[in-house]
Amino acid sequence: MESREKLKKVLQEWAEFEIPALYNRDFDWRLLEGKEILSVIGARRTGKTYLCYQMAIRLRQSMPAANVIYVNFEDERLYPLKGDELTILWDMCRELFSIEASRRVYLFVDEIQNMKNWSKWARRITEQNPSLKLIITGSSSKLLSKEIATELRGRTLSFRVFPLSFAEYLRAKGVRGDVKNILYSKERPIIKKYFNAYLAEGGFPAVLESKNSRELLRGYYNVMFYRDVAERHKIKNIRLLEDYMTLLIDQTACNFSVSATAKKLMEFGHSFSKNTLINFSRYAQDAFFLFEVKKYSYKIREQTRAPKKIYVIDHGLVQAVRFSFQDNYGRLMENIVCIQLQRQNKETHYFKDKRECDFVAGEAGKVTEVFQVAKDISEAKTREREVEGLAEAMAHYKLKQGFILTEDYNEEIKIRQGRVTIVPLWYWLLDKQVAE
Repeated sequence: MESREKLKKVLQEWAEFEIPALYNRDFDWRLLEGKEILSVIGARRTGKTYLCYQMAIRLRQSMPAANVIYVNFEDERLYPLKGDELTILWDMCRELFSIEASRRVYLFVDEIQNMKNWSKWARRITEQNPSLKLIITGSSSKLLSKEIATELRGRTLSFRVFPLSFAEYLRAKGVRGDVKNILYSKERPIIKKYFNAYLAEGGFPAVLESKNSRELLRGYYNVMFYRDVAERHKIKNIRLLEDYMTLLIDQTACNFSVSATAKKLMEFGHSFSKNTLINFSRYAQDAFFLFEVKKYSYKIREQTRAPKKIYVIDHGLVQAVRFSFQDNYGRLMENIVCIQLQRQNKETHYFKDKRECDFVAGEAGKVTEVFQVAKDISEAKTREREVEGLAEAMAHYKLKQGFILTEDYNEEIKIRQGRVTIVPLWYWLLDKQVAE
């Protein structure tokens, strides 16, 4: 079957496709307004395709359905790909659909990395058709976010898709409502119960429907490990990579040093160069599996040489692969905070001078928020340590407020530097409201 006939079948099916029920994701809808190509990126199984469906549903509410088109180049019916599918795609769209020329057209191309010369096509098609808004997604095993930016040469904006946030998780569970007064309401125990479930399961969308979430998450890890890291980068020493990744995950929310980890691997009998381990870390970050948080410093050399802190894309994944939250509650809380700050596109570091502060976050090189994360601060020594670390960071960045995020404790205290707000992590995650 020729490319035109295969594309025709897939496109006609989209016109008749009933989009399945979705978990409503948080999205910056302003990204659909500009002329730039929108790149939807992120780790696998986080819901990039379903976010495209969500966009399509919303767009169809305000414009002709024919002006909203979706095609997935992972569809097996398009295979074997001949290479001309993208070239004829736009002509096929105009031929098959009654596109309203005076209105904008939104074209979603899922798994675009499967097509050769996709970036040249994307640049040409958007230049030739100013009314066309192109939204693309790509698999992290073949198309990295930095590669999208390079290929499209400044013509793209990116939106990173993460596993469900706690607010999204509650919506998926059917929980609605303003949380302004929830700290003192009868709904507090209910929200806390959901948070404990979220803490145990993580936020990958399919986990909510799974009867064996642990095995599902282990499968996700294996695919990320083998396809997104090992196969993509043609790594031959799989055992070294396995042991290194195990050590990385074991150090979630802990100070991490390549040199110290290298010594452990040598004790395991491995032979390698330090650059090999540095590359392994970079590959895992490129696949959105790991995040490194560096010490905040104006001196690049100091920032580079100081230990990093390691965080994983999803706290449920950490538990499925390595440990359970009952024994590592505080570290999982810290992981959740890091990923939430990533969702908010905050520049995230840790602070350390005489004391340490878990997170300092902000934008454009300016720190605007500081956080400590602690399961329980009822003991005097723990409370003193957390407050003093926060106070030192507040003084350093000239901030009047800092946060301590706990398991289930709320209080506000005054210190010389300003105000310390102590709140449950689950409350901070909900921000202003759960409802749309």
